Amino acid sequence: MDNRSEAELEDLFPAVAWRAPLPTQRRDGTSGFACRFCINMNGLEARDTDILPQTLTAFEAHMRTVHGRAIERSEIGGPLRQLRR
Repeated sequence: MDNRSEAELEDLFPAVAWRAPLPTQRRDGTSGFACRFCINMNGLEARDTDILPQTLTAFEAHMRTVHGRAIERSEIGGPLRQLRR
């Protein structure tokens, strides 16, 4: 786990798509999208909690409300856009 700010993480690891949705699957078999910032702050077991968004729309809302910036369309790959429909 890391105590660095989001800006520090983006500066230290510019190759990581911090604000892009990370497709994930929970242990109970449900799938959705995880936030790299939240995983960094809470550890890898964060994927097993109820705070992770389940849909791309929920992920976008999470990024706007929790992290203060909506994701850019260029950060969403083609296949992920199709999942929103």
